[in-house]
This record gives sequence, C-alpha cells and structure tokens, in this order.
Amino acid sequence: MKGKVIQKKESLLDFREEGRKEALEVNAMQAHGKIMGMDTFSWINPNMDQLSSVLTSFPFRIIWISTLQQFKKCIAIEPSLSKSIETIILHNTAKSKINEVAFFSIKNIISVQSSEEALQLMSALRKKNCVFLFSTEGNHAQKDRKEFEKFIDRYR
Repeated sequence: MKGKVIQKKESLLDFREEGRKEALEVNAMQAHGKIMGMDTFSWINPNMDQLSSVLTSFPFRIIWISTLQQFKKCIAIEPSLSKSIETIILHNTAKSKINEVAFFSIKNIISVQSSEEALQLMSALRKKNCVFLFSTEGNHAQKDRKEFEKFIDRYR
C-alpha cells in the first residue's frame, strides 16, 4: 500500500515539474516594466499571428530584437507592421542577406550572430516613448531567454 502512495506522489511531482518546465518555455508575451526608460516585453517561442497582432497594437515605435524568421513571418501576416518598427536587431543571422521590401521602411536594421551581441547593442539604444521587445525561438530559445533576463536585471 505504501509503495502505491509513494509512486502516486512521485508521479504528481513529475507532472508538476513537467508543467513548470512548459511554463518556462513561455508561449505568451511577458511584460517586464520599464527597462532603460522603455516599456519592455519578451516572447519566447511566440505564435506568429498573436505576435503580429500585439506588435501592431503598441502605441509607440518598436525596438525589436528578433530572429529573421520571426520577422519575416510577422511581416507576411501584417505587412504594415514594418512602419511601426524603428529598429530591428536580428540575432543569429549575421551572414544572412537582407533584401526584403519590408526592411525599406525601417530606420535601423542590425544583424548579429547571437542574442548576446544583440543585447549588448541594445545598451546604446535607450529611447523614450518606445517599446522594447525581445523575441526568440527554436533550439537556442532557453539560452537566449537567460541572456535577456541577465540583461534586464542589470537595468532594474
């Protein structure tokens, strides 16, 4: 009898741990308050339809650290979004060619190797009346999320 109770408790703990890990995947936008004077958000592994809708609803221009794939998907869903973006820093894409029409209406376009490099550049981009969004996806998402959290902790 005791063996069954212990197994059920372990199963419940495993289930809770699995749920906690899934929550850390962060499939929803997270608000981080004012960082460097900007309303700051992050979204790890975002749904592109939801992300493009949220981006178009921001009342201020956007500084966005993103992957090239996320940017392309959002622009394909909502082409007018590029008019809201003041600066885009594309991480994990330093070697990619940027020749998309959507880029023509964006004031500043930067392409770097890693999220760490992108966040280092962000230190120089303090702006008032601007939204700062960090997004990432895929195999590097958890590493990128940790880099972002370290970054914002320096400015709290």
